[in-house]
Formats: sequence, structure tokens, C-alpha cells
Amino acid sequence: MDFILKITGVFMSLFVLLPAYNEQESIHPLFKRFQTLQQISNMEIKLILVDDGSNDATAQTALEESQSLGVLLNLVQHPKNAGLGEAIKTGFRTFLEISQEGDFLAAMDCDNTQPPELLIKMYDTMIAGSYDIAIASRYRKGSKVIGLSKFREIMSYGASWLFRIAARVPGVRDYTCGYRLYNRNFVSKLDMYYGDNLFTESGFACMIDLLLKAKVLRPKIAEIPMVLRYDQKPTASKMKILKTITRTLKLLFKNLLSTGQSSNLSQTFNERQTARIPLKMGNRK
Repeated sequence: MDFILKITGVFMSLFVLLPAYNEQESIHPLFKRFQTLQQISNMEIKLILVDDGSNDATAQTALEESQSLGVLLNLVQHPKNAGLGEAIKTGFRTFLEISQEGDFLAAMDCDNTQPPELLIKMYDTMIAGSYDIAIASRYRKGSKVIGLSKFREIMSYGASWLFRIAARVPGVRDYTCGYRLYNRNFVSKLDMYYGDNLFTESGFACMIDLLLKAKVLRPKIAEIPMVLRYDQKPTASKMKILKTITRTLKLLFKNLLSTGQSSNLSQTFNERQTARIPLKMGNRK
């Protein structure tokens, strides 16, 4: 099914946030898939690639491939590696600066392991059910993980059950996957509510942290089964496993100790306030 890009006379865009650190080898196959997706779906795709201090040719390769393939690219560069959380933070703020009401933001890995084609299903599901977030899930019927070590699979599965029991977010089974689609209106609400405190985790635990913080605003969330292809990853994983486990457990305990609920969300988020644009980021290119 094609994306519906015009609603009540306003054209919508799909922005895709790609946090990247030394992903030179992944750029061409990934951008090629976005070119194909743009053609088959007739949607307007705008990539936001945040080069998090790479010491390879990630940024240059992205610029060359975007021009060659005709894929729209907004490149943002960090002068040095700051971690996934900072890259995601930069990407979200960039999105709020350059997007408009009604747009959508997808966040996904830049290593070509997650299928861009799934965005069609994620978008259609969000529109049909008026969801705030759609998550590409490894824990729904039809999901599959190929090429991931058994240890990583067990760790991820254990985290899923742990959070489902101790820090449940309605509609969610996959708490650690960063492949998600967000409604801009909901991103604006998060930005207004948390400001600079929305992203406080620098590593991979930032995606769990973001989901737990979103829980305060009672989002409507859908999960779409995903086939994760780690066998297509050209470089080694950058996850520091022990550190990620430690940060994940700290987030869980912090969530258990936090009251976290707002008593009057309707007053906090007046419709006319949710389009607030945050302060401009530095190091923009």
C-alpha cells in the first residue's frame, strides 16, 4: 500500500534518523534500499544522518551516495564520538527544527540490519489506529532474528520479560529495539515535557530510557513484527555488553522508584504549545 502523503491539503514527509559511527560500508546498500522504497511507495523520504565522530569516511560516503541515488539527506556531524544517546538527541532536535506538523520520524540503525521496507507497514498501522509510536518488534508473531549470537538473543529476550513484569509499558514487548516510528505531535510533547532531560543516557540504554519516559504521557503504541538480519551487518557490533546490562538494570530500578505520572496532562500540553521548536544545535552541516 502506498503512503498517503497529503492530508487536508498538507503534504507530509517521513524523516528517518540514522545515528552512525564508522558505518562507511553500510551506507551504499542502505541508501539503495531507501531509494527503492521511495520509488515503490511514492513517499517523500528525508534522511537525517548523525555522524557521531566517525574516523572513517561515513559522512563523505553518505553525501556521495545521497547525490548519486537522489535520496534527500540532512547531514549533522559531531566533532567527536559522544555515544548513541547524544546522536539520537541531535537527530530528534534536528527533526523538530526542519519538520512541520503532521510529519513522522523513524529512528533506526545505520548498519543495514533493519528493513526500511517495514516502514510502510509501520506507517499504515499508525494511521489506521491513530498510534503515537510504532515499534519494529522481535517478539511478535512473524518476527525473526538471523545472525545474532545466542548470548545477545538471550540477553534481549530476558530484558523484554524483565521490563514487561517490572516496568510495563502498554502495548510493548520489545523495549530495547531502537527501530521505531514516531508521530511528530508526540515528539513535540516529549520535548516540551522533558526538554534537555529527554536524553540522559549516552549508550544503547537510551532507547529503553526514552520509552520509559514516554510512558508518562500515556502513548498509544503498536508493535510490528520484524525480521532482523544481523548477517547483513558489515562491521562488528559497537555495543559494550556489560555496560549496557548495568545501565539497563539501573534504569529498571530508577523506574520502580519513580512516581513519574503527571496529574493534569491536558493542561500541560495545550494543542497550541506542542509545535515548540527547541534551541538550535551546534556542529550542523
